[in-house]
Amino acid sequence: MAINANDVYDYLSQDAPAANTYTPYYHQRASHFATLPIDNNDIIFLGNSLSDNGLWYEMFDNPDIKNRGIIGDIVQGISDRLGFVTKGKPQKIFLLIGVNDVSHHLTADSIVTAVEKLVVKIKNESPETELYLQSWLPINNDFKRYKNMIGKEMTILHGNVLLEQVARRQGVTWINLFPVFADRDCKLPKELTNDGLHLNEKGYKMWRDEVAKYVAPNQELSEGEIYPIDSEDILILGNNLVGGAEWHELLNNPNVKSRYTWPDVVNSLPALAKKIAANKPKTIVLQSSYNLVDNMPKGHNLSADFNADIIVEKMTEAINAIREQSPETEIIMQSLIPVNSSYEKYAAFAGSAKKVKAANKKLQKLAKKSKVTWVDVYSALADENGDLKSEYTNDGFKLMGKGYSAWGEVLKPYLNK
Repeated sequence: MAINANDVYDYLSQDAPAANTYTPYYHQRASHFATLPIDNNDIIFLGNSLSDNGLWYEMFDNPDIKNRGIIGDIVQGISDRLGFVTKGKPQKIFLLIGVNDVSHHLTADSIVTAVEKLVVKIKNESPETELYLQSWLPINNDFKRYKNMIGKEMTILHGNVLLEQVARRQGVTWINLFPVFADRDCKLPKELTNDGLHLNEKGYKMWRDEVAKYVAPNQELSEGEIYPIDSEDILILGNNLVGGAEWHELLNNPNVKSRYTWPDVVNSLPALAKKIAANKPKTIVLQSSYNLVDNMPKGHNLSADFNADIIVEKMTEAINAIREQSPETEIIMQSLIPVNSSYEKYAAFAGSAKKVKAANKKLQKLAKKSKVTWVDVYSALADENGDLKSEYTNDGFKLMGKGYSAWGEVLKPYLNK
């Protein structure tokens, strides 16, 4: 990454250097974080995918708890984006970082030395913030999913011993999660993970319960669903594009929650809509997306060969599923967003603006016929050629912070009534 680690990376600048070290997702999330304020009432979960995948504010029913995790992040990555957190002088930071550094074949000593520098940097930049240093979790290589983690069990054990010493030296609170999650063989139990590294909801409930005394010592936590949905909630449903934003922060509404499926296509939306509608939320916002087609190149899951009629069919199924489960739930349907064909991955979308607009017209007709609210996101995100504006993306489809901000401005009037 072409910046000084002591500087705050200006993701909002037109002159920001090109991403050349971290993943596109890192820059998408970091640029999104650059648009979201933090203040001294906030509690921050800062780290990699383990933090990123947790819906922390929902677990504790507290909108002041904010997720600043990024899938795949490393110690240096946290340091490079730390200014977005520390400039707000948050009340608390829960830090868990270093496992991806282990996968890069670094030694425990070198990783923990970097973590200690990061701890010192946090203390210097936000001295009143209460810092909690969390241990690395165990892994389970029986899944054989992450080849770079095979044989790294002792590195994790050694690293946790050293991290505890860092916490003591630096006078920060140490939270040893390892024994909570380790079985008798020091492995992450299979009932807590589906890949040997990341946690399922049962795992996140255990993590929540372990840190609760530090996060909210006087709060009684639900023993049931850790991500409850009730009649006051607004659910944004869609693809992985929906999953990239902290919507409750973006829309400044604590009742806004998102649920999404990993593929970037509309095919799985009806099943998701049916599941969520069973909770009878106040509003469900459906995000239209492109549909899956056969024989696409590896790594692609949306195509310029999309079929507008299939998209309309899937959206109709989603609307009907919501109406069957929860007739009183308000339904809002959003348009397809544009794609930027200047990126090689989406080059086939060149000249497809007319086709996308035609698909959106069909969706708008469906909204009118079904008596649901229509929201045109496409017009706010498209340039004069019908491509996703270049300043809104770094891969042709996923959004940078400016893109999410523009999307949020379109959607906000419909939700904050």
